[in-house]
Amino acid sequence: MTSDHTKYARYTFRGRTGYVIAPDNPSVTQKPITVGHTDLVTPWSDPGVHLHQHSEEYYLLLQGELRILVAGALVSLKPKEILLVRPQVPHAIVGGEGPIEHIGIRAPAYRDKQPVGDIPQEIPPMINERERELRRDWGYRIPLGASSNQNCWLIGAGTARFQSSHLILAFLNFPTPKAASAGIGTRHRLHLHQRSWEYYAVLKGTRTFQIDNKVVKIDAGEVLEVPPQVCHTLYGRQPPYEGFTLRVPIDLHDKVECSAPSIEVQK
Repeated sequence: MTSDHTKYARYTFRGRTGYVIAPDNPSVTQKPITVGHTDLVTPWSDPGVHLHQHSEEYYLLLQGELRILVAGALVSLKPKEILLVRPQVPHAIVGGEGPIEHIGIRAPAYRDKQPVGDIPQEIPPMINERERELRRDWGYRIPLGASSNQNCWLIGAGTARFQSSHLILAFLNFPTPKAASAGIGTRHRLHLHQRSWEYYAVLKGTRTFQIDNKVVKIDAGEVLEVPPQVCHTLYGRQPPYEGFTLRVPIDLHDKVECSAPSIEVQK
């Protein structure tokens, strides 16, 4: 991890299996999420079924296939899909096809994992494989390849397509220079969030930011963390670009414009 005191932090996840952003981080303020990553590992099964008492758990699959038992139903997760499991819902990974690369997110970052029993000896048949988008009372399975699920607030509150109690998430896909430059310089102004944290994860390409009076460039395999009260804006994307943006906790009204010294940024 690299950082500029309390202004920002940059984490690397490629080539790493384990926590990227750990719970109960001893930095200035406890982080509002945890982020983990598996780096092309063999499929596995959890030792038992568990739930989280207060937090939502997200599985973003990048490569391979995961099979997850959720509330007694078996769900498959394929590349570029997200599975959201709500609090108090029993679940467990029960195998898949590898190698597996995935990003796991939990919000808020409580140590609230509670074992609830053994994985059943007889796994039920797979559900709802004809339609990859799946909505149930325990959560969602979201295919990110669908155009309607890209370049918008996908998970969150308000007008988001999938509702969450704890975070806002957008999956971004800009394959061409024209698409990558859309809105930059008009919609993206220097701003801060009064109490929420923002996380920018890059899967392909690069993103360039101004943070106060510094230029910060984030490459594929990195996450940029911007705490509350830090003035920042997006300056550019290098296509083909893929990544996702997180904001936690949910607060739809804490974004305010701010000012910082002018700098020259090569887009």
